[in-house]
Parts: sequence; structure tokens; C-alpha cells
Amino acid sequence: MIQDMYNPEYYLKQYEIKNTNTGDIDVRCGMYVDTAQCLPHEEILLYTDKSQNSERQTYVVISIPGLNDWAKEKTVNVSVPDVTTHNNISKRSLDNDSEEMDCSEPVTKKEKISLDNNDTEMSNTHCSTKVQNAVSEDHILNFPIPINGGKACIVKVYDGTILKLNQVIDVIGFISLSPVLSTIDTSDDEMNEAEIHTHNPPASLVPRLHAVKIIELTEPKIANAPEVISKAQLIRSDLHLILSQLLFGDNLAADYLICHLLSTIYMRRDYFCLGTFPLNITNFPASKLKIFPKEFYNFLTLFVKKSHFLEMNLENLNELALIPKKDYECNRLTSGVLQLSSDTHLVIDETGLTTGTLTATGKENYKALSDLLMFQKLTYDFKYYTMEYETDIPILIFSDVKSFIPCAMQIILNVDADSENIYDQVIEAGHQYLKDENRLANIRQYIEALKHAEFAFNDEITKIIQDDFVKMRSANKNIDADNLHALMVFARLMALSYGQTTLNTECWQKTVQLEMERISRLPQRGK
Repeated sequence: MIQDMYNPEYYLKQYEIKNTNTGDIDVRCGMYVDTAQCLPHEEILLYTDKSQNSERQTYVVISIPGLNDWAKEKTVNVSVPDVTTHNNISKRSLDNDSEEMDCSEPVTKKEKISLDNNDTEMSNTHCSTKVQNAVSEDHILNFPIPINGGKACIVKVYDGTILKLNQVIDVIGFISLSPVLSTIDTSDDEMNEAEIHTHNPPASLVPRLHAVKIIELTEPKIANAPEVISKAQLIRSDLHLILSQLLFGDNLAADYLICHLLSTIYMRRDYFCLGTFPLNITNFPASKLKIFPKEFYNFLTLFVKKSHFLEMNLENLNELALIPKKDYECNRLTSGVLQLSSDTHLVIDETGLTTGTLTATGKENYKALSDLLMFQKLTYDFKYYTMEYETDIPILIFSDVKSFIPCAMQIILNVDADSENIYDQVIEAGHQYLKDENRLANIRQYIEALKHAEFAFNDEITKIIQDDFVKMRSANKNIDADNLHALMVFARLMALSYGQTTLNTECWQKTVQLEMERISRLPQRGK
């Protein structure tokens, strides 16, 4: 995933080399290498007719945040010989080897870097100009959330391809691991030390990758999509069975959750976006089963490719860095927890949230979460200005009562007492049920295939929807245009969940029935 973009880098695309021993002149290519190739007995001839200057785009690319284990590519470990130079420059250690760093540890709002041989706590959004030759691994990798075994690299692009922040890509190119890349002479450089060391990390930790081909990964291609869609109802039954049991026997909640898993934005207009289907599940026995949100999330990780579990208590709300911020000392974008790629399922657990005072950061985080849920937009902080970035992140909230984040689609669980009493056995049975690899593979393909399937509303059903909506509005004055949009999104997802590419009357009526049942569980206003 593209985490940051640096300024274009100027380089010698083509240059002439003179052999000082023989006087011979040779023309060399400067593409796909970090530095011009010049041996001790050679010199570069600048400003000749054959010299060509050019620029290459530079991107910071990291492992996909939230990518679940089953979706990761299986890699083969290959031994790489140590790279050394003629003057025996060794690979630079982190923090002078004084402290072991584990990049899988949780990302916190502060990190340590070395200042004049004294450890000083620093904010994510500030670096010091007195940075030593090494900074912490967490600072260098700059992951938005913990990534087990995560990697970062600096990708250099030559063909002018325009890429976007948070875009997921595959890169084919030449990798550079030379330790020379991190030994920069700073004496005459306009950049401060913080920026120099941030932009020139050890190649052993952040390799350079010179891109020959970039593959932009948008919609996944399911080879057997027609076959999966043809048996959608059967797969849906399997998925509904396990979800309903995990939701304490609530069939209604299982229907809504299936639609949530299939949701993706299919139309945008300013702050209006259709396709998003956030859910807020409440009324589960949180005091008795504190493990429920996390256990349920663990099952979701088996179904979806990307996800993240965000525990939202007052401390986290007030202290976590949720939005990315520009750090001008280091001249980079410091990542925030919500810097995630599209289709990353965000599960928020509010069961530990208590009343208290919000700090300025807390208010900022609340606004970020609200905007993300309602508008699927996230505002990045560039200190002197802000910039909105569009997102497509499905959000599922677990809370004791209605979420503090505005979420229109609240589902009050109808808990079956028997399921509650034997929930440990329910979890065990669920894992046993999914040991059938074909069943699990079918569910994964079902979600991917139908999430991106073509769908259309025909004129006949549109007329029925309009007539029914008029009747609903006459019966309940609280129903407005937003309810109609939400109901149409729900109906579309319901039809897709059964493998249908258009909405029929039967599915529409079932959708209305489910929505009426959901509304009937809500506390009545004015009573």
C-alpha cells in the first residue's frame, strides 16, 4: 500500500564515463540504479551532448495494513549475501544497537529517537534536527497499525504513472540493498538531519525498488465467479447459519451482517455516497461475555481479506493518532490508525468506553470517525491546511447502547438465552464447522464475487419502491429521503446476497419486512 509520496528525484538518465587510465569514454544508463556507476579510475563527464537528466517519482510503500493471514501470499525465504563496499561500510544498526525494536508491537502515539546520545520522548508529528545516525525502527517503518512481519520499501517510478495514497499495488522491478544508501553526507545539504535520516533509512530495513512494471490492484478477479454466483443461495445458507449462531441465534442480525460484508461504494456525489452499509450491534451480554466482540472479529478475519479491530475506550479516543499528519521536520506523512486501504473492514469495540472529558485530540478523533462512517472521507492534517481523501472502509460497531458515532443502522440483538449460556461451545462449534476447507473457500469467494457483481434496478421495481415509500412515509412521518436511500442499498445487497443481479418484488418485500422488524426493536421516540 502506498503510505507516502516524496518529491520527485532528479537523476542522470544517461551519462558519459571517462577512464582516466586509458582515456576511453563510455555511455552508461542511470535508470534502475540508485547512484551513477563510477569506479575509482573513472570520472563522470557532465554537461556533454550525450548526458540526459530526468526525474523519477518516489513512493513509500508498506505491507498492506490489516491483511489477514489467509490472504497473504506464501513467500519463499531466499538467502541474500551480505552486501559490502570497498571501504568496508557496515550496515547501520538501529539506535546504536542499544535497544531491541519489535515492529509488531502496538503503534503508540509516541516513539523514541536518539538525541545527543540521550533518549528523549518525541511526538509522532515532530522530529528533532539533532537526530543521530539512527532512529527507531517504528519511526522508520511508519505503519498505521501493527503489521506482523510487515515491510516497507521506497519505490522509484520512471514511466510517469500517477499513483494515489493508500492505493494497493504490485511492483515488479530491481531491488537495491546497498548500505551506501544510508551513508549520506549532510554537510552541504539543504535538508535538516531529521529529514535526511527519515528519507535515507538503512536499505537493510527499507530497500529501494526501481519499478519496471506497476500493477494497480482494484477489483479482485475471481476466476470461477459465475460458478460461485450460481450456488450463492447454498453458500449464503452456510454463512447465515454460522453468523446467526455467533449472534446468539438472531437471524435478523445475521441477514444484516451478510449485507454488511458485501457492501462497497458504487456511487459518489460530493458528500453523498451509495453502497456503504455500516452497522451498530447492541444489546449483547457484554458484562457476562466480554470476549464477544473480539471472538466475533476473529471469525470475520477468516472471511474477509483485510480487517482491523479498534478498541475504543476514553484513553484511546483522547490519545490515539487516528488521522495521518504531515511532519515538516522529517518532511513526511506520519501515518494514523485510519490510514487504511479500501475494503478494510474496521470493527470498533465500544464496550470499554466510559463517560469523561474529551481532549482536543479526542474531539478530532471523534470527528474523524464520524466523517468516515457517514461520508466515507478522512481529513488528513497538513498543519497549514487539511485535505480530504475518499475511503471505502466498511464499519461494524459493537456497543452496549447506541454508538456515540452517528450510525443510522442500529441492530438491537434478540439474544437467545440458551446460546448465551453455552457461548464457549458455540465458538468451538463454529471453528469446527469452518474446518471444511471447501466451505470456507466458498464463503470467501462468495463475498469477493458478489461485492463487485454488476447490479441494476429495473423500471418496474423502481415504480413499486416509489409507491411503497409513499405509503411508509404516510404511516410514519419520521421516514425521510435518507431512509429511502438506506433501504435501496439494503435491498440491493439483499438481492446480491442471493446471487441476483437485479431486484425482484419478492426480495424487495422481504427487505422491507426485515427493516420494519429492525425498527420495531428500537426504542420509540416520544414515548
